[in-house]
Amino acid sequence: MGTRPTMGTISQNIFGDLLAHLDGAQSKPKGMILMVGEPQRMQTLKRHFPERTGVFFIEFSDLTADILHSINPDSVVSPVMSAHFDCLDLAAFLHRVGFKGTFRAITKGLPRPEIVRNEVRGQFPELDFDMLSPEPVRLQTVLH
Repeated sequence: MGTRPTMGTISQNIFGDLLAHLDGAQSKPKGMILMVGEPQRMQTLKRHFPERTGVFFIEFSDLTADILHSINPDSVVSPVMSAHFDCLDLAAFLHRVGFKGTFRAITKGLPRPEIVRNEVRGQFPELDFDMLSPEPVRLQTVLH
């Protein structure tokens, strides 16, 4: 008897069932994004992506090289920090498994995101890494 996922999460026991319907001709939706983190919190970000984009949510603890290669995302998105991992942990994993897509960390509330950006890029220069901010841009000067 396999375990069932809690709301928004995936257990490795049923992961194969979720991907079993995919065949070689239709391996992924156009623009697949893998959202790593607490699925309930990451769900709120889905509205920021185009409707035709495939979005797959997974917790960091459930992510394996096999799962990453099966999903074959173009991009990986995660929070900068969570209760269970940070973007350096995920960057190390992506580097170790040879991920070639883009990796973006969400900066929500981070006062100096350039410090994290420089740290990740310094440790993993071959990884296409940058930061995303879900907050609206605030203009510091008046435009004429």
